Amino acid sequence: MSSRSPSPERDGLLRRLASQLRGTLTTTPEALEGASQDFGHFIRNRPAAVVRPQDVEDVVTVVKFCRRHGIPVAPRGQGHSLAGQSQVAGGIVLETSGLAAVHALEEDRVTVDAGILWSAVVDHTLPHRLTPPVLTDFLDLSVGGTLSMGGIGGSTFRYGLQIDNTYELQVVTGEGELLTCSRWRDSDLFEAVLGGLGQCGIIVRATVRLIPAPSHVRVYNLPYATVADQLSDHLTVVDDGRTDYVIGLALPGAGSEWNHLLQLVSYVSAERPADDRVLSGLKFQSGLESSVDSTYRDWLMRMGPQLDELKTDGRYRLCHVWSDVFVPASEIQAFAADALAEVSPSEVDHYFPVVQYAVDRRKLDLPLFRVPDQENKCFLFGILKWAEEGHWETAVAHNRSLYARARELNGTHYPHAALPLSSEEWRDRYGAAWKGFAEAKTRFDPDHILTPGPGIF
Repeated sequence: MSSRSPSPERDGLLRRLASQLRGTLTTTPEALEGASQDFGHFIRNRPAAVVRPQDVEDVVTVVKFCRRHGIPVAPRGQGHSLAGQSQVAGGIVLETSGLAAVHALEEDRVTVDAGILWSAVVDHTLPHRLTPPVLTDFLDLSVGGTLSMGGIGGSTFRYGLQIDNTYELQVVTGEGELLTCSRWRDSDLFEAVLGGLGQCGIIVRATVRLIPAPSHVRVYNLPYATVADQLSDHLTVVDDGRTDYVIGLALPGAGSEWNHLLQLVSYVSAERPADDRVLSGLKFQSGLESSVDSTYRDWLMRMGPQLDELKTDGRYRLCHVWSDVFVPASEIQAFAADALAEVSPSEVDHYFPVVQYAVDRRKLDLPLFRVPDQENKCFLFGILKWAEEGHWETAVAHNRSLYARARELNGTHYPHAALPLSSEEWRDRYGAAWKGFAEAKTRFDPDHILTPGPGIF
């Protein structure tokens, strides 16, 4: 069913589907244009229609209808993928933002719809002094979206990914079945959906872990003369657990210079952390460091005003050609130095710079999230590049070069990145997990209608 060539047959199918829904089906040019792109703004695939389901039953109806008529369908949360992952040419885009309810809150977990934003989740849990242990830096992302990718943040070194802190899911499979799964119930579906890029099922509800929330935080900004010193200290604080959140940054400096920064965050529930204990033995540029105290909520929401500014001045609409690769810890200093020498600081900014997150693979226990496995520690190294429309090809080519070098080191990539891969390249990336992934695809989406955007199968 092609959206490029309207036909009575296609229009009749869409009308028939619309008549079965509680929510809405729209084919307006504005809706189709919005769903034909994502945050990357450089890949466009125009759907035939956009469905905004009112409830889970609508999702079941759409998937069953699409399977019956051979129509591809893809869920879309906030569209923050970068290379068309949530797009579907000539098919149906399921916008999940209307599925945003909180269903249950307990001492150690919260059950929410997949379309709810993480910012809304914490607004619900913080009054009860509870928080998810791992949050992305930008919270206006959907729960279903990040659980389909993995969900990484500055506390991943301690708690794993967001998918590792998920207790239970409700999923609509490619056969249109609504199933509840967990580590102990239909675990094969659970493992195929978390970090599974929407290939085997559409997450419609999730139960995620909660831990006690701090009231305040103390944020330390530590400047470094070199990326090597910064990464060395990054590993030090991860290994000894002196802080609760850590991120490495390379920020644009004067001319072709980079400013290297390590940001540590200590959570405060009663007394403020002792600065000497947090900073002891670190090799930052003494006298140039700074610290600031904040409420935990204000710190969590820090990215929102920054992105609002980008939307106001138009920079949000630029092409975001981000590279995100996982590299073994023993190789990260050389890899980072080479990569930074190949990128101009003018290709990033203080909103979207170069970032590094430490990951302890012993905290990761789901098969589809692939990281280097020869060491316990690795880094996500991300260059959050932007480009003017029509000038993104060079950045994508550089992403491919970085990915090839990471693969030589047994590295992988974070799959929301601006890096289109062929099915053969995906097979190589998944390695030993590929056989189980392919079997799950055949079992749960036998007609291959779900989420074609990544090009995995």
